Amino acid sequence: MRVHWMVLLCATVANAQNFNGGDSTWYCGILANENCSIHIAEPRCGTDLITYTNMCALGQAHCKDATVNQLHMGPCGDGGTTTRSPEQIVHGSELVLDFQCVVLGHRGCEPAMNEKICGTDGITYQNFCEYEKARCMHRDLHVAKLGDCSA
Repeated sequence: MRVHWMVLLCATVANAQNFNGGDSTWYCGILANENCSIHIAEPRCGTDLITYTNMCALGQAHCKDATVNQLHMGPCGDGGTTTRSPEQIVHGSELVLDFQCVVLGHRGCEPAMNEKICGTDGITYQNFCEYEKARCMHRDLHVAKLGDCSA
């Protein structure tokens, strides 16, 4: 497990990705191996007019085709309109990060992991897991440097 988190840390530092409609390639690599059938069924209509069983499945579709975003909650063709204004469409990269945040929210951070990370918010996070949890709440947070912010 320690190696897994170090790989995640290295990838985050290397990519410093922005999820305001930006590149979600790194998270897509993780999501590609996820078994979406074990997650709660919450149908979502994609902009490709395919109904996906949940956020995980729609996120995987976005990772395969970056033009696939969320048109609306619920199944496609449920009698409602299939057109939405651009402001109502949820970008697929946001769904990918949202899904990762849901997964992190159900997982505790290993206390033995002590690879401190200095965030661009000036806060020192005890490990990558704690940094990622904070990033779920503050999407513009990135790694400033490895180690303590005061060092």
